[in-house]
Amino acid sequence: MYKVLVACLENWDTLMELPFVLTEGGCSVDVFCSKNSWLLKNKFYKNWIECPSENEEYKKKLLEIAFDSSAGYNWIILGDEKLLKMLSECDELKNNEAAKKVLPITDLKNKVLMGSKYGLCRLCEEYGFKTPAFFGYFHQPMFNPDSLPLKFPILLKQDLSWGGGGIIQCNSASDFKLAFQKLNPVYPYVFQELIEGKDIGVEALFNNGVLLNYNAGEVKSYFKSKFSFTTKRSYFLNEEIRILLEKIGAAFTINGFASIQFIYNELDNQYYLIECDLRPNFYIPYGRFTGQDFSEAIKKKINPNYQIAPNTKLANNKTIEVALFYRDIIKCLKRRDLLGLLQWVINYKGYWRFIPLYDFKLFKNMMKELCFYKLLNRKH
Repeated sequence: MYKVLVACLENWDTLMELPFVLTEGGCSVDVFCSKNSWLLKNKFYKNWIECPSENEEYKKKLLEIAFDSSAGYNWIILGDEKLLKMLSECDELKNNEAAKKVLPITDLKNKVLMGSKYGLCRLCEEYGFKTPAFFGYFHQPMFNPDSLPLKFPILLKQDLSWGGGGIIQCNSASDFKLAFQKLNPVYPYVFQELIEGKDIGVEALFNNGVLLNYNAGEVKSYFKSKFSFTTKRSYFLNEEIRILLEKIGAAFTINGFASIQFIYNELDNQYYLIECDLRPNFYIPYGRFTGQDFSEAIKKKINPNYQIAPNTKLANNKTIEVALFYRDIIKCLKRRDLLGLLQWVINYKGYWRFIPLYDFKLFKNMMKELCFYKLLNRKH
């Protein structure tokens, strides 16, 4: 049996259905996380390894597991940005052979990508991928805000952030000067020009730089602002995106899941790469509804001779809308969006199929959290 360990330092709900996808793909799944983790709220993992609460101890124990031949793990999946960043700076993974056992890249020269927006910008520049013009700010004492070499509007991004946190939009030089004075000295920043266009969210799986599967969708709904995580996407097939992903995977030497975002600018017909997070995202399990099933891709990873059937669901320019149960409902409750809630009640566009009734343990935990969220907001 192909053994997988899913490791999560933070308690991210993005991983709640990942053990199901891995199990369907023919894997035996263990999880390395805290006792309160969403990774434990499903029935598809086999063993739980409780992690230490302190970061250095967490890292030490994870590496012990990774390099223990008796544990027999074929694949270790790192589940959150903080963990990716921590291991990218790890001295124990300073050579490629050691790194391949743990990191989602096969060449250490690309580790600047892990948990770093600035690292992505640098690699885009090096490999020739389109990305908005950028400037790295590391609290240089001689930096003059009036000399910023970018065109407004621009975005100020903390170099370690997710879900839209730590991003400020500045539409003018005066906006920038005000925001600049309030930057958190703990974090480096990326200042980047804002490109207008369609937001395209992509989840992908690579094996040693080779693209096994991808699912691309235009964003239809955000949790908060357009810089926050998404709750609805309209999926489609696109040959240009597929070719671009193949080039990205090979250049960045990606070995595992990636959560990728493009901005498609219709004026110049270009896809600008703005995010490439080397971890699974919430939409991975939903590939089975669009014909881009990641369980099938995992079977291909395990057995290169396995043949994945052609996608008929998205053929002939069809699109399929996917809504995230749990996250979309929380968004509706938060915004008091009665129309959005009604769509779930009446099974709008077949939304009911996105409810994880295949796993009653997970469904029960989701409903418990939704009820708690509603009661908490009623008190406030």
